[in-house]
Amino acid sequence: MKTLTVITTFPPNRWNAYAKRMLQSHINFWPEDVMIHAYHEGDRPDFSHAKIKYINIEEVNPELVKFKQRHKDDPVANGETTEIAGGVRRDPNAGKNDKGKGSYLWDAVRFAHKTFAVDHAIKNAGTDYVLWLDADTYTFRPITKDFVMGLLPETKLVNFLGRGDKYPECGWVCYNTKHPKVNQFMKYWTEMYINDTIFQELEWHDSYLFWQCVKRIAPEDGEDIGKGAGAKGHHVFINSVLGAYIDHMKGKRKVKGKSSKSDLRGDRHESYWQNVESYDPFGGIKFDPKQADDIVSKVAKGKQGN
Repeated sequence: MKTLTVITTFPPNRWNAYAKRMLQSHINFWPEDVMIHAYHEGDRPDFSHAKIKYINIEEVNPELVKFKQRHKDDPVANGETTEIAGGVRRDPNAGKNDKGKGSYLWDAVRFAHKTFAVDHAIKNAGTDYVLWLDADTYTFRPITKDFVMGLLPETKLVNFLGRGDKYPECGWVCYNTKHPKVNQFMKYWTEMYINDTIFQELEWHDSYLFWQCVKRIAPEDGEDIGKGAGAKGHHVFINSVLGAYIDHMKGKRKVKGKSSKSDLRGDRHESYWQNVESYDPFGGIKFDPKQADDIVSKVAKGKQGN
């Protein structure tokens, strides 16, 4: 029988905002034999369960630590525009509406965590499939391994939520750890950070870099479960087959703790979506206003995907 591990990561200041709730939904609705590996920074969260394995992302990824140390004080490498002597530079042709502005599109340090979490899991989880799932998701009903594995044919390396000509939405990416190209794929991706060649790319966030790796290393080995499978709308996650089980709180939706019915581009018959407007995801507890201001501010400044 094929085996599966789910992985995610999150910054310490987003534990209460959404990460804890994501892990609780894994406990509630994912199969008993599917672990989630939660890659964290700093102290281990005080929330335990047999289906959760916590991994300190910096302790197991020395190259991530080196990359962060090299660029932590460079505003440009952190999505800002202020250039410093000896610092990195954006390609002057990069970006459209974000050109000349602070933006998540060039926040190389922030998005490095995801790449190194995936690399570590593929090498160490010991399962046939490794599924990256963003920490701002919420599984609202039971999901099966057959469903998850059925979205990635055995002959393919990876699946993703394609968005047509744009880079994919990478809130869900499943990797076939037995594919002959998986090591080459991850080596190419992580070496962008190890050798600082990431800064030769037009954009420096995970979705853009992932897409370049697919096109360069495994152009025939990706499975599009987004637009390529008929999903409509910008918020492709919930409008794909995944929306039958999982909500994704992209951008300012984190503050609401849910997507809206207006995000849907077709009929969804699951009770979650039928009642989403009246659903209180926080059980009457008010969302931390400081967290809300921070999230909304980052979206407004283009520092967090919308």
